[in-house]
Amino acid sequence: MFRHSSAPHPVQLAVLPGGKGGDLPVAPGGAGRHEAGLPSRRHVGIAFGVAILTALLWAWSALHDTRAMRNLPEAERAALCQRTRDNLREICQGRDRPRDFCRAQATLLLDLPECDAACQGEARQELMADYAVK
Repeated sequence: MFRHSSAPHPVQLAVLPGGKGGDLPVAPGGAGRHEAGLPSRRHVGIAFGVAILTALLWAWSALHDTRAMRNLPEAERAALCQRTRDNLREICQGRDRPRDFCRAQATLLLDLPECDAACQGEARQELMADYAVK
């Protein structure tokens, strides 16, 4: 037969040196399991999971944008290609050009099926010029 006692069991605490007041008590079995300032395995796992999820969402978004652009009517895509190419020729010249805008325009051109070999050459030239100026 088992006896159940209502008296609490004595708890033993390990004491580690350090902290503002000197020694810090640690719960039983906790001594040496986790060093102060280091993330736990759970936190590392959560951070890794968030990073993977972010990468997947970014890839899906990029694929979705490309698919949506390719679903535009052919005449609209051709007009978009021409306007974007005109932007490269008119706005994206010289050292004072808006680099982020020009890089985005060149990247957009490379994603459009209407951008022929000459168009792709202009877009790549802009991307290379952007790297050369930096």
